[in-house]
Amino acid sequence: MKLALIALVSCMALSVKSVTYMGGVTTPETHTTLWYNKSLLPNYANRNVPVLDVQSTDLICRSPDMTANVAPYSMAAGKTIRVTFATENKGPYANIDPVGPCSFWLAPFTSKGVGKVWSKIHEYANDGKSENSNWCSAELSKKGYFDFVIPADITPGKYILRSELINILSASTTNYADYTSGPEFYSSCLVLDITGSGTAALKTPVSILEAYKSYYKTPLFPKGTKDNKFAFPGPAPYTTGLI
Repeated sequence: MKLALIALVSCMALSVKSVTYMGGVTTPETHTTLWYNKSLLPNYANRNVPVLDVQSTDLICRSPDMTANVAPYSMAAGKTIRVTFATENKGPYANIDPVGPCSFWLAPFTSKGVGKVWSKIHEYANDGKSENSNWCSAELSKKGYFDFVIPADITPGKYILRSELINILSASTTNYADYTSGPEFYSSCLVLDITGSGTAALKTPVSILEAYKSYYKTPLFPKGTKDNKFAFPGPAPYTTGLI
């Protein structure tokens, strides 16, 4: 496992609440009274530590146990889910605010996240209003959560929900071969029990490791484009059946 070893002087000082992993899940209707954290898969002991090696299995969920016996969060297909984010109040990364885009993925729980099983269901770079628009990380830091919709036609069952925040502070072009610099990946996962009457399988499933290996062959920011043209890893989000 190759973890980021970035000097603190190379990172942005924290001015708002830092976020590095999912802290729980709820819905917009119950957010003020309840958020659920018993569905979270185990993460690193220090959940502020990012992954730099895109061929490390830690990139998938930063979890030592992808089959942990956790209590899934029940979520109806076609409805808005709200994932809350947090940070560890310890270690050298506790005072670092990641800056960059985020994405959310689903995989069948029985797959353990291995192979071509991940389908992206949402991604967000920034608000697109200017070259210096707020990134997804800024929205997470301000609100502490992010909302998106579970595809309405998806087959009911247990799924792994993967969130990922990419810190791009040291990644204006591409990564370095020795993994001492480049984008920092903050992923975390939880288990959902999706209900409904849909029959659709996940669309365009990919292997996280294969998709990210290809991603590193090109710059993160295509020449001549603004930052809202960030090149996300993997396919376009699966939107069929949204209501």
